[in-house]
Amino acid sequence: MMSPNMLKAWLTSVVVANSYAFNTSGRIDTHLHALPPAYIEAVNAAGGDPSGFPTPFWSPEFAISEMDEFGTAFGVLSISTPGVPIAGTGQAGRELARTLNTNLANYSTAPAYDGRFGFFGALPDWRDIDGTIAEIEHLYQHQPSCVGVGVYSSYGGMTPGNDTFRPIWAALQKHRALVFLHPGVLDVVPMRLGHGFPQPTLEYPLATTRAAVDLVISGTFRAHPDIDVILPHAGGTIPFIADRVLFGIASPATQGTSNVTADEAAEDLKRFYLDLALVTSPAQFNGILDFTSPDKIVFGSDSPYRPESGIADVIRDYETFVKTNVRGSLIAPDVLRSNSLELLAKHSRGYGGIPF
Repeated sequence: MMSPNMLKAWLTSVVVANSYAFNTSGRIDTHLHALPPAYIEAVNAAGGDPSGFPTPFWSPEFAISEMDEFGTAFGVLSISTPGVPIAGTGQAGRELARTLNTNLANYSTAPAYDGRFGFFGALPDWRDIDGTIAEIEHLYQHQPSCVGVGVYSSYGGMTPGNDTFRPIWAALQKHRALVFLHPGVLDVVPMRLGHGFPQPTLEYPLATTRAAVDLVISGTFRAHPDIDVILPHAGGTIPFIADRVLFGIASPATQGTSNVTADEAAEDLKRFYLDLALVTSPAQFNGILDFTSPDKIVFGSDSPYRPESGIADVIRDYETFVKTNVRGSLIAPDVLRSNSLELLAKHSRGYGGIPF
């Protein structure tokens, strides 16, 4: 098994060998969605995506073509919401998770795709605790190209820090897992604003915020120190409301509502990694840098849910910030790439011929 330093060196050589447009080493995209046929079938069978967002076209060939266009050398595939829970909490959900993980592993190892992919494993609905733990064990025992697991912001009205899910977190801690925490549908009234405005545009950042704060104040994150968590879309609204959360924890009026102190919560909030998917404005970039350290920031595209033109806009705005803002160099492409390499190497188990 490779040591983390050996693995990082190997990863760097892979990235350089597969370099494309933006710089000599290429991006690493930790927020790249896959939609295998079995997943499309499951979503359609359930009546479509409950968020109201249209299901985009995807194929591994399309993904690689788009990666080439944007200078991305390596991408970590994941299943977006609604994910496996669309199939329910029973055997059908377990079977869908296994099928999708087999698909994702095949994309990651197929010679035709030249080692361009790793993946975050798909898990059953967490309310199926035994099925979820069994799939975690399968991934870590039999799928070496799996770099971590995808987790959603809620399951049946329960956020991930709910005490019910302690056995799942224990399993993830055992494997020192990397978790990609993706937002999902919020059960709010009205479900959609305006004339059917899809939830992902507005509610998903709020769902991410709720789930992340829940992991902190429940004490779940602190109780599992070997788990790292990537929050998409710059952590939702966390960079802007973190101080408000800390004030609430410290307030005498809310005593007993948090399992951690304000000082502990401040430490735990800064443990999160934030990806830059859909981050476009100087206010967002500066807010992220005010909130956390540059080594906790990674690149994410949110393809194919973010169309090609939209990704181009995001990259343009990112490049403008890097080139024109006094703090731009703190999140330059080589910094983001190094952050991703360090994070993925930390959670890799090593595998000859495949990055992870």
